[in-house]
Amino acid sequence: MIILGAVVVLIAIAAYVIFLRQPVTEATQLGLDLSGGVSVTMEGYRTDGTPVTREEMETAAGVISQRVDRLGVTEPEIQIQGEDQIVVNIPGITDAEQAVEVIGRTAQLGFYPVLAADFQQAVPEGEVYQVREEIQNRLENDPAYEEGETKILFEVSESRTGEGMDVIGYVLPEQPALTGAGLERAFLDRDEAGRLRVGMELNNEGAREFGDLTQQIVSESLARGTPGQLAIVLDEEVVSAPTVNEPIYGGQVVIENTGLPGGLPQDEARELEVVLNTGALPINMEVLQVSTIGPTLGADSLRAGLTAALVGFGLVLLFLLFIYRALGVVADLALLIYAFLLWGLIVAIPITVTLPGIAGIVLAIGVAADANIVIFERIREEVRRGKTTRTAIQIGYQKGFRAILDGNITTLIAAFILFALSSGQVRGFAVLLTLGVLLSMFTAVAVTRALLGVISSRGIQLSPAAMGVRKDAIEAPPKTPGPAGVR
Repeated sequence: MIILGAVVVLIAIAAYVIFLRQPVTEATQLGLDLSGGVSVTMEGYRTDGTPVTREEMETAAGVISQRVDRLGVTEPEIQIQGEDQIVVNIPGITDAEQAVEVIGRTAQLGFYPVLAADFQQAVPEGEVYQVREEIQNRLENDPAYEEGETKILFEVSESRTGEGMDVIGYVLPEQPALTGAGLERAFLDRDEAGRLRVGMELNNEGAREFGDLTQQIVSESLARGTPGQLAIVLDEEVVSAPTVNEPIYGGQVVIENTGLPGGLPQDEARELEVVLNTGALPINMEVLQVSTIGPTLGADSLRAGLTAALVGFGLVLLFLLFIYRALGVVADLALLIYAFLLWGLIVAIPITVTLPGIAGIVLAIGVAADANIVIFERIREEVRRGKTTRTAIQIGYQKGFRAILDGNITTLIAAFILFALSSGQVRGFAVLLTLGVLLSMFTAVAVTRALLGVISSRGIQLSPAAMGVRKDAIEAPPKTPGPAGVR
């Protein structure tokens, strides 16, 4: 009853994620072959004009793959084209502009002391570029600005007044005092007021250098009599420039925007976390083309694949019912539970479904049915030997489990090898096969045994005929010898 209660809870959770959390038509993500997506072509280059190497392009492709995965997109197609181009095909993406921004950022992180600053608040969005030029001209006349030794970078964010944008220009040294090489990891966090921010942990060397940098800023601010600021710069744009009141040691750094009620915007914070965690691209990337691509197989293939899966599933249910009678009813119920829970896992994780993925689901259904067959054949074998139904079921599960475990382990080994050595849709097949095998172990062993246990505990006796065993196949129990006579 405990196992069946857990199954009911799992079914309720699966029903929620499939039908209630979002429209059921949007619950399952489809791959490029079934629904299409976005194709992005990018070109790698160096600022000094020297050609990029193949190794740099492969490293860049790996970083881009990690970023796409962290966006919640699975089974992207990432290919190096020619000497210096990368083509990224992303299935089911909803915000193409944000995806392009994330995968194309070089993620060059730097920490700078602020030498001078100028700003203008509540700038209408159409006038931001003009205001930037005005601030640039004013800062170039500031004594802190020295051409060749310093540079001017900007921070543009939503205005604290709630209207327009705040535009802030900073005079910074040409080279950062500390780079992102000392970054250990980045993570989303919230402050005491619930404002979203991005936390960063520095390694030992980075923490020491950051402490020295903040100590320098504090000392110089005391000498000037003005607050010191630290500019956190990502790809030549100032993300944040907090005031430094005391040296910061320990390697804990926070990027935040206390001017907004919710802190950093959700998309901006998520994007920042992704690019910081995946590391910097080894070269600069320029987006050459963004286009929408249609499904490579289309609705007909999806319909045919789903039809084949449903027909195969139905035939398996009929086979179990025809061969194993009452046991088949239990197995069919367990398989229906299995299929629904697997769908819930696909939606909850989420997993992008492709045509090879559907094939993996069908194969996993066969594996789940095979597990039931192994156990039921053991049960029928014990019934033929004259065992009672209850004893036969107990022995069947004890002796059949080892065979099921061995068979499923070999299937999992094959799936792991496929996942490790392949990519794209073949990897999706391996993922769905792995999930299906693991879930089938639960439903074929635990769920069916629990159902049979409930049946037997209610006093319902399954006759041999109800399990598909003919009477003439049952061995007669051995005769017990009578008491010895005395002559």
